[in-house]
Amino acid sequence: METLYADVIVPRHIAKAFTYRVPSTLAQTMTIGRRVLVPFGRTMLEGVVTSLSHHLATEIESASIREIHSLNHDEQASTTPVLFELSRKVAEYYVAPWGQCLRLILPPRATRKNSRARYVATAQGRAALEAGLCPDDLKPILGRIARRNPGILSSTLEPTRQGSAERIAALINKSWIALMPSNNTNVELQKPRGKLSSDEYDRPTSMDGMLSTETLPDVDSSWKTRVAHCLHSHHMTKLVLHAPWEHRLGRLADAIQQAHSMKRSTIVLTGEIARASWLKQLLSRLTDLQITLAHPSSESGRWQRSQGQTPSVVVGTRSAIFSPLESIGLIWVEGEEDPALKEPQEPRYHAREVASLRAESERALVVLASAHPSLESRFDTEAEIHHVQQDVALQPRIELVDLRNEPAGTLFSHKLLQAMHEALHNHAKILLFLNRKGYAGTLVCRDCGWVPRCDSCFVPLAYYREAGRLACRYCGKTDRLPDLCPLCRMPRLSPVGDGTERVEAEVRRIFPQTNVARLDGDTLRHSASAHALWEGARSGTWDVLIGTQALFRREPLPHYGLVGILHADSGLHVSEFRAAERTYHLLVDAANLACPASTGGRVIVQTRLPTHHAVQALISGDPDHFYNEEVAARRLLHYPPVCRLADLTVTGKDLRMLEEAAKRWAAELEQNTHDREPLIVLGPVPAIRRRPNGHQQYRILVKGPALTDLSRRIHDSVQKMEREYRKGGIKFIVDIDPIENG
Repeated sequence: METLYADVIVPRHIAKAFTYRVPSTLAQTMTIGRRVLVPFGRTMLEGVVTSLSHHLATEIESASIREIHSLNHDEQASTTPVLFELSRKVAEYYVAPWGQCLRLILPPRATRKNSRARYVATAQGRAALEAGLCPDDLKPILGRIARRNPGILSSTLEPTRQGSAERIAALINKSWIALMPSNNTNVELQKPRGKLSSDEYDRPTSMDGMLSTETLPDVDSSWKTRVAHCLHSHHMTKLVLHAPWEHRLGRLADAIQQAHSMKRSTIVLTGEIARASWLKQLLSRLTDLQITLAHPSSESGRWQRSQGQTPSVVVGTRSAIFSPLESIGLIWVEGEEDPALKEPQEPRYHAREVASLRAESERALVVLASAHPSLESRFDTEAEIHHVQQDVALQPRIELVDLRNEPAGTLFSHKLLQAMHEALHNHAKILLFLNRKGYAGTLVCRDCGWVPRCDSCFVPLAYYREAGRLACRYCGKTDRLPDLCPLCRMPRLSPVGDGTERVEAEVRRIFPQTNVARLDGDTLRHSASAHALWEGARSGTWDVLIGTQALFRREPLPHYGLVGILHADSGLHVSEFRAAERTYHLLVDAANLACPASTGGRVIVQTRLPTHHAVQALISGDPDHFYNEEVAARRLLHYPPVCRLADLTVTGKDLRMLEEAAKRWAAELEQNTHDREPLIVLGPVPAIRRRPNGHQQYRILVKGPALTDLSRRIHDSVQKMEREYRKGGIKFIVDIDPIENG
């Protein structure tokens, strides 16, 4: 029989495939996409077959070829062609090694402590032992398994451990042992990277009386008709739904039911697992369908792969986009602007973009839904925009306070204090919003509102207290601290101000008899206290609730009689080109928690920048005012969505070599045009934040007109740089479409 060779990708930071010889016993069953165990150095790895051939490449010597040890005998031992191709597309899009992208699509493994699968000796294996036909290196393991009739737990003989893996694979190939799954095997999904506290998921949400599904607005017939047309067309369509959450929820339930009636599956993505859990509960009530929560640590997250053509509905966070469903008709990205949809580690994919990639392969409808869509989605030329406005009767009264007219250091304006007294007197609940977590500080003039900005990038200069300087995180420009405001010549320059702890202390001092709670990253750090805080927020326990953006990570909270936004412009003083966009999103979310004006609902917005388009759009209730102004600024300064962006990082310990490598990488990108449109390359500049373990880093920001061309050119440059600095301890990191540039 002619020798068969397989190219295998392994889940490592390696772009190329490795060639292995296929054993004759496996040649008839080997297919592309099959999961196999292969020797890799001194260990054994699980890989995926990417191609099969009877001929070796000319540069490969037959003597150097090693042999595949075994197939993976998992029930889901093959990846679907769609997911296999999706992993390749993700690798190309995000300039990531294909091996790393395979981790995204490999089926979940059973955790060791819960896996009850056993290795059992077969009749052939027992006969080989009795006849003395078992080789000496295999005899100890085979004898150990054969001595026990029920076999040995697979967790005891872990097949990927060095030493035992090769022998287990050989015994399986000889059919001397078999892996027998237990009928009551307790299988859980692998845990994703990142720290998750138990309070953030898997707790039943009390929705009675607060989020009644019976009072959701009716879904208009035009939406139903458009969704039906998209599902029947069997080609990828992208819709951007700009609507309040109540309208989005009703349309989501209707779209799921339409897809289900056509025997097509649905994937629903959202940024936070707590919000996914809430969506699962609510959608189960709205659709009367079986909804699966795709998450590792919840009882409801146990994965049951769909069989045949049975439609499935999966709700989960970003990794759920790789769920092994069949016949997908709908992919819904809820809160598509949420930064949590971006994977922070390699491969640094964005679930919103991967949703479009998968929808192309599945010929599915993808809906990007939000109360305030991202500029990338709002101005996506391939998408249809559907805007559902909030009913005027449900909107609160929004009032503006110009802090420039208040005494210096004012935390609560006279208007806000008076409104708080009235609300407490009328037994109305109060929400005070101040987002002090997750951004770097800057200086601001307390008299005129001036903020120091970078001359070339036009973003606020970050203030570094220890170094006593101002610096731009994009181009590296530094500046000394000014003694006087250059605009009004006054000396009253101070760091952007107050945090939620001071707000809590002041409220307790002014209103000592009130029930006050603070909900932010610090108070939510511990599970027990966090659960109590969320339950109190849901039930309206607190007279005054003080919070940051953490308020919006779970299900919508009940409405408040008074919402006070203490420093509406604080998020604008951040070294980030998306600062205005994120500020606008937070302002809209905070204002949406107020009761309608007809029931006395008020929103008081305190700011030193009352004419900024993010503030004006909120006050006027006109989102187009914000979007038009913001995209004009992005176009002028050449930032997304006008261009595509890549954030490149070079890390290492040798500072001289590191600086040289960063400069060479930037020069390579600037010079390698070949009659193509040149790239805009900013940097390299030393990163302000120090890396652990003595590592330092340089950063480069690259702007390009088209993603395909940008990714290809960065890919070529990375390969060249890695070849040149292979032994220098230098690492080259690529982040396409970065979310955080600070």
